[in-house]
Amino acid sequence: MSTAEGGTTGTDGWTIVVPVKALDRAKSRLDPALPSAGRKALVLAMAADVLRACLATPGVGRVRVVSAVDPLVRDLAARVGAEFVPEPQQAPRPRVDPLNAALTAALADVHGPVGVVTADLPELRPHHLARILASAARHPHSTVADHRGAGTTMAFWTGAPESRVCRFGPDSATRFRAGGAVTVGVAADLAAAARDVDIPADLATLSARDVGAATAETLRDPSTRHATHVHGVSATMVR
Repeated sequence: MSTAEGGTTGTDGWTIVVPVKALDRAKSRLDPALPSAGRKALVLAMAADVLRACLATPGVGRVRVVSAVDPLVRDLAARVGAEFVPEPQQAPRPRVDPLNAALTAALADVHGPVGVVTADLPELRPHHLARILASAARHPHSTVADHRGAGTTMAFWTGAPESRVCRFGPDSATRFRAGGAVTVGVAADLAAAARDVDIPADLATLSARDVGAATAETLRDPSTRHATHVHGVSATMVR
C-alpha cells in the first residue's frame, strides 16, 4: 500500500481511517442543491469536523485520511494532524471497488483495533465516538448503519488484519452483516453517528442539527446559505 504521510505517530489504541473522495467526485448527488464550489467546500468542512472529532476521541491513537492525491485534502490532513494515505494508483482486482480496496490496504498494516469513519457526519463529537468504540471493542467486527438503514457510516475490527474487509457502497449494511459484522446501536443522542449527508434531503435537516464549527462556517457562506435555504435549510440556526 502507499506510505502514510505526516500526522500522528502513536500506535496505542484505535486507528481510525477516514475516506475522502476526490473533491471533483465527492457528494455529486448534492449538485441539485449546491453549486460545485459550495459542494466541495461542504465536503472539506464536514471532513475537517469529523477528523477533529476522531483525533480528540479518548482511546484513538492514530487517524489516517485515505484519498486521491488532492492538494486540498492533503493540506487538510496536515493541518489537523492526521496522516495522509494516497489511494493506490494501480487498478484493483476485478469487481473490487477502488475505495474499498484503498481502505482495506490502509487498514492492513495496522496493529491493534481499527475502524473506518465516513467523512460526512457533521454532528459527530468525541464523546459520541468514544461510546461507540467502547461497544465496538466487544466484537471482532461491528458497524454503524446510516440513518436510512441501508448504508454504513462506521466499521470496526478488533481481530487479525486478514479479517479487515471493507464493504462500503450500495446496500453496505447488508453486505457487512453477511461478512459477520454486528450492528452497533446508535439511538437517542448517538444518532449523530448515523446521520450522514448524501442527498439534498439531508441538507434540509441541517437547520435542526448541532454541526461542527467548520460545517457551520461553510453553511454561513452566502452562496451555500442561499442554496441550502432554498432546499429548507436556515444556516442562522446552525450552531
